Amino acid sequence: MTENGAGLSRFARDLPPVDRFVSLGEGSTPLVSLERLAARLGLRRLAAKMETLNPTGSYKDRVAAMSVSLALQRGNPGWITTSSGNAGLAMAAYGTRAGLPGQIFIGGSAPREKRLALAPYDVEVVPVDGIDRESTSTALSELLQEVSLAAARHDLFVGVTLHAFNPDGMRGVDTLGFELAEQDPEATHVYLPAGGGGLLTATARGLRIRSVPSRVIASQPVGCAPIVRFLAGEIPVPEIRRGESSILSLQLPNPPDGLLAAKAVVESGGWGTVVTDDAVGQAQRLLATTEGVLVEPAAAVALAALISDAASGRLTAADNPVVVLSGAGWKDLSAFANDADADRPIEVGQLPGRVDAWARTIRRPHER
Repeated sequence: MTENGAGLSRFARDLPPVDRFVSLGEGSTPLVSLERLAARLGLRRLAAKMETLNPTGSYKDRVAAMSVSLALQRGNPGWITTSSGNAGLAMAAYGTRAGLPGQIFIGGSAPREKRLALAPYDVEVVPVDGIDRESTSTALSELLQEVSLAAARHDLFVGVTLHAFNPDGMRGVDTLGFELAEQDPEATHVYLPAGGGGLLTATARGLRIRSVPSRVIASQPVGCAPIVRFLAGEIPVPEIRRGESSILSLQLPNPPDGLLAAKAVVESGGWGTVVTDDAVGQAQRLLATTEGVLVEPAAAVALAALISDAASGRLTAADNPVVVLSGAGWKDLSAFANDADADRPIEVGQLPGRVDAWARTIRRPHER
């Protein structure tokens, strides 16, 4: 049973068949208008799909819900996955919900917040050396191959969030496109971060199934942008030897779903946009200070791309773009560590002076 209308089951007729959907209330995430940010960017409208509000804080819950439901349907005794943090947490939560044991191979440099979030779950978490900012396409391919072979040996469900390894589980993300079709069928552009390419591919498929003609925009950091570079004709295939970006969850130099994602972009009439890591950090802070929404760096890549396209005139005031905010900000707070460390305690007697000084900086609503 799914409570309050959330969960994947209401889209069951468009998803792989299962007798029971394992649910924690995923999906049905709101589409929130970003009016102040739109005005700042010179746009008439701008909205954000809040995947941050899924049970474990990212769109990966849609994949996990579908994957674990399929694992139960198929009688798998357990599951296995690779992760930079989000997929592992989602699979841990949904696997626990279903009573299925699991094993997670996580990049050794995954953000501390993502590793800590896994600690309460009774799953085996195995850090893997060499899967980090300096990872090569060969190292990542080898990891995925070994996980796939191990799953075959032990009849485990491969909970990797990529079509190349888990095509039926990735159908859970189609529901993101289905929901956008309900919430804003007139969206002209949908901006998505692209790492492995799975999120973009599935969202575009969901929009296409619902006959929504939105242009899909692949957003990648300049240090690891094989899909965008392929779309631009710079490289013959969406693959580079090594990525160099601080956005770890998008650090896939050889995206397994890269060709699928590029095809989805082209079919939608969209394009690819690259942004610097600095621009990503600025977009992350701007969203928080302007609209009160804190996202992780990977999600901010899509917003940074939108901001870049608005500044260049690729987006105009006549457009109605949507940005998919794929993961919550509490998942990676490293960018704000120095800010927090700069805070120093005061004596209670100093409080009046601090309030007086702060109050002098406030402008009344009519002055803003």
